[in-house]
Amino acid sequence: MSIDWHGAKLHLACGAKYLAGWINADAVPTPVIQGMIGHPDVVLDICHDLAVIPADSIIWVYWSHGVEHTPPDLLPGILAQLYRILAPGGKLTLATTDVWAIMTKRFPDNNWEGPLFGHRYSTDSPWLAHLDGFTIEKLTRLLRASGFPAVRPWRTEDYPEIHNLNDYARTHADVSLFAEAVK
Repeated sequence: MSIDWHGAKLHLACGAKYLAGWINADAVPTPVIQGMIGHPDVVLDICHDLAVIPADSIIWVYWSHGVEHTPPDLLPGILAQLYRILAPGGKLTLATTDVWAIMTKRFPDNNWEGPLFGHRYSTDSPWLAHLDGFTIEKLTRLLRASGFPAVRPWRTEDYPEIHNLNDYARTHADVSLFAEAVK
């Protein structure tokens, strides 16, 4: 399958969630998430395959609840690649677990490690492992170090085309972190 990346919108780690009009990409050819089977347009491992996408070609990258599943040592390089592939004025829209909110709102008794990082011990679904946790300060530092000049918060209501897509981010908004960076 030949993909025209120029002017495209890229939905990374799409799982079983499909966005019409986007290039839906996942590292797993037929991911099964909560009983739903996904069929991404392209199999793309963000840790290794972003180099196939031409520079300055993508107008919007949406990556929801995937950054926390990425090996921390690879994340700076991945964010730099996302900056590289974005067209000038292109945006990277992220949703991730807000580790500070999890600790203070959901687990004030400090019993948060299991719920937040418990998937790391799963052998049948290793991609479900939370490998890192983020605050807005940490995510902003990483994005700026990758070349993004500014980072701003966003809300699921800001973008109707993705608003209904992310059930987790919508139902767990109190413990999710929403950040957007523009090239």
